[in-house]
Amino acid sequence: MKKNLMEPYFDLLNELRTKGKVLTNQRTGEVCYYKSSAQLTFDGSAGFLANTRRKIGIEDKDEPHKFRLRGPVGELLGFFRGYTNAADFEKVGTKVWYANANGTQAWLENPWRKGENDNGMIYQFREVIDRCIALNDEERDFYIKHGYTVEMSGTDGKYCMARTIRQLDNLLRTLLTNPTDRRMIVTALHVGTFDKCSLPPCHHTYTFTWNADNTLDIECSMRSWDTHLAFNVQLTHLFLCVVCRLSNMKPGKVALNATNAHLYGSAIEAVDEVLIRDDFDAPTLVLSENIKPVTLDDYQGAFERIEPDDIWLEGYQSHPAIKTEMVK
Repeated sequence: MKKNLMEPYFDLLNELRTKGKVLTNQRTGEVCYYKSSAQLTFDGSAGFLANTRRKIGIEDKDEPHKFRLRGPVGELLGFFRGYTNAADFEKVGTKVWYANANGTQAWLENPWRKGENDNGMIYQFREVIDRCIALNDEERDFYIKHGYTVEMSGTDGKYCMARTIRQLDNLLRTLLTNPTDRRMIVTALHVGTFDKCSLPPCHHTYTFTWNADNTLDIECSMRSWDTHLAFNVQLTHLFLCVVCRLSNMKPGKVALNATNAHLYGSAIEAVDEVLIRDDFDAPTLVLSENIKPVTLDDYQGAFERIEPDDIWLEGYQSHPAIKTEMVK
């Protein structure tokens, strides 16, 4: 009997289908079957956490043994690069942001929208600007000593001080120098941007834990999870595997915490089909030599150097795809 690495996910789908609470979502107008505080844990060391009950990507046209995870890879690379435009996301593999950019009436009427394909300030974490006010010259000098620069000088003797925080670089530096740190967090959550984007990030915070056997665990926090369409299990595992390659560690546990995990009524027929299908063996995730272990001399910008062709699956078998539309 094949080991089903994705069993916690399918158990959640079944729970939502049979026991989920029901309401009509005001934003979409669709009936939802939902659960609050859904928590799933997977073994990230035994094979890639791919959904084999429905096809989740395509074969490479030039090298058919390579299976391309377009959606998860495109979303992750766009996340790394801080993309805001749907066309940029498409260039790295995913088209999911077009619907949010151009198909949501509230966003189309939002004064912060810059035009076609713009999603506004969705993943604003790649370079976080930390600003504060220095009340006098002494405080200004203190901030400068600790990495800030003067962004603006006031006529009242005060100064606006700023520094840039690169979360992904900080994560790698910490893994290389102090892996037992319990503050290895990457977050796209910024409450000041909620009204300035088409949709606040659904997957917003990733926390890492290093273990003494040199394995690394990851925990993904989501405010909202469309469990049938969204590929957050694959996205989270992929993030972990990339970090492990860069930091010369081994993948460990993959955990997902969803504040609201849901199924839309329009997806019920597709979910019923998924739940009666069996599983194929887990495929192998392959990362190219372009993604290689870093040192303190070259870790900066490592995530931005990753390209879509650097990531693929081998040995992926699945049932046919099931076509469903994303609810806007």
